[in-house]
Parts: sequence; C-alpha cells; structure tokens
Amino acid sequence: MDFDLRTLNAISGLLNIAMGLVLFGMRQSLRQPVGGMGWWAGAPLLCLGSTLLYGLDGRLPAGALVLGANGLLLAGAIFFYFGSLAYYGQRLPWVRQLLLGLATLGALAWFFWVWPDYRLRVAIFTTALASAVLVHAHLLWRRGRGFAVRFTLAVLLVQGLVLLARAVGTFWVDGAVTPRFAATPLQTLYLATFSFSLTLVCIGVLLMASEQLRSRFEQLATRDTLTGVLSRHAIFQECEQAWQRWQQAGEPFSLLLLDLDHFKRINDNWGHPMGDRVLQDFARRCAAQLRGADRLGRYGGEEFLALLPGADASSALASAQRLLQAARLPTSADHPGCSISLGVATVEPQDADMHALLARADCQLYRAKEQGRDQVCAA
Repeated sequence: MDFDLRTLNAISGLLNIAMGLVLFGMRQSLRQPVGGMGWWAGAPLLCLGSTLLYGLDGRLPAGALVLGANGLLLAGAIFFYFGSLAYYGQRLPWVRQLLLGLATLGALAWFFWVWPDYRLRVAIFTTALASAVLVHAHLLWRRGRGFAVRFTLAVLLVQGLVLLARAVGTFWVDGAVTPRFAATPLQTLYLATFSFSLTLVCIGVLLMASEQLRSRFEQLATRDTLTGVLSRHAIFQECEQAWQRWQQAGEPFSLLLLDLDHFKRINDNWGHPMGDRVLQDFARRCAAQLRGADRLGRYGGEEFLALLPGADASSALASAQRLLQAARLPTSADHPGCSISLGVATVEPQDADMHALLARADCQLYRAKEQGRDQVCAA
C-alpha cells in the first residue's frame, strides 16, 4: 500500500505541536529555565508552520510554499542548533546563519522564477538544511556527554545523511517539474525519515534538559550552597569510600580538619554577610591549593574537612602547610583577613573506622588551637 504523503505531513505537524507545547510548558514551569529551552520550544513550532504551508500545496501560490515553507523548516533546524549553543553557554552565530538562510532562499527563488528546476531547488535546500543539522551534530559531538547527547547526536547524524542522500538522489529520480508530493520511493523515505527524526530530536533535547535539571538537583544535594564545596554528607561519603579502598587495597589517605581562627569576631565586627564572603574566599583559596583528586567539604560552621586520597603523612603535612600559607595571603582593604588552624591525620592500621581517623584529626586541630592557632599539628 502506498504512503499518503499528505497524511504523513499532517501527522508530522501534530507531533510538532505536541513536542513544542511540551518544551514550552517545561520552560515556563522552571524557576531557573535550562539554557536554550526557548529556542528548542520554538523549533518544532516553526516546523509546524512549515508543515501547514506544505499541506496547503495547490491552494496557495507556489512561490509562497517554496520560500515560506522551506524557510520555516530551515529556521526550525537553526533554532534547534541555537538552543544547543545556549544550552552550553556559547555565542549564537547570528550573521552566519542569517546569511545561510538568505542565500538559500535567494537560490530557491532564482530556480523557481528565473530558471525553474525542481531538482536544483531540492538539492540546494536539502544541502542547506543538512549543513544546519550537521553543524548542530558537530557541536554535540565536541561538547556533549551522557546518553541524551549521544541519542540526539545519533538522530542528527541520520537526519543529515538522509538530507544529503535526498540532495544527490534528486538528479536520478526527479524531473525538472516533479510535484512536491509525488510518491517516489526516495521522496517517501525522505519525508518519513525526516518527519520522524524531528520528533526524535525534540525528545533528545528534552532529555538533555532533564539531565541538566538532574545535575542541578545532585549539586544541591552534594554541595554547600554558600561556599560551593562538598556538603557535610557528601564529604563523609567520600571519606567512607576512601576507607573502603584502604580496607580492600591498602590505598592510603589522609584527612585535614581546618578551622578559621576567631571567626566569630568577623561576624560580630563586620556582620554576617562579610562572614559569608570570608568563608567563600577561604574555600576558593583552599580549592586552588588542593590536587585534582582531593576533596574539600564544609564540616560545619567555619570548619572544613579535606580528603587527600593516596597521601601519606609527609604529603598530607605539605598540603596542610600550603593551605596555611594560602590563608595568610593578604586580602583587600575592605575584606578582613583570617588565619586557620589545621589538624592532620593519616590512616593507620589501628584505626577502627573512618570516624576514629577523623577523631585523631580533630584532636590535632584542638592541639593547634591550644598552642596559639595559625599552625598545623599532625598525628
């Protein structure tokens, strides 16, 4: 049984309505929308406009379809691309894409009114559309990670290949005046695949938005909202995992317990907002001195806990000294300085569990404070 290409066109339009409304509704429901959601929501609606114009073939002037329907479809592909650029926080190449659109429409107009040839119009338009799709795919291949990005990338690659196949195949299967909805095998495959892939692209970007939302929730659950370092629960989890590695493979690790000296005075004399700024500045200084594998978390109040995987006693002491010196660096005139006290403990066979190791670090921190603060004491 032959495909009714007009019915396929109508089904594609309905799917575009549904996906556009889903993306738009998701964007409106978020207090902090995911970057690019507006572009992604607009893309299927532009494709819907293209579908509606295609559906009026024979009722509207042919030139309106050549420029209007094709222009909207190309704009939809560009909107998908712009959405992904915004998703990754990149600059939108307005001029380049505008020139692509104008050049494509100009060529379509030439080969419709001046030198009428359906094959050349198909080749030009599908090549331009493929370029917009494939540059989008290249962005995802270069910047993206995760299932959602790989899924969307795969769909875009298939979409681009189908478009290029249509561009080349038109010279073998079409004539200079072939009707748009002529049910040739190539045209049927092209419309069916492209229409379905548009829906899959919508699903892909919806999954990408969901992954970013999940990442935000995970960050809220594992990060201290003031300083950006790991939360107390998250740093404890990291320490427990380090303990398990020590038990199973003998991989050493050390803990640094840090406390800002006389922090209450800063809050009392400068106010709590300034105290928050001091904590944020201190967390940044510490993070800059730690290795990539190290983990820093907020232990409570003005206390921080650093996990140093693979660090023996001497390495841990050297790291603690770097943190001590970093805290001593001068600050701006409107920003009070502070010193820190540190307790260092390296895992040993006699430690019953991770909490016993932490207790040893706490004892050394207490000793550093008892001896005058602004120093490191190691177990």
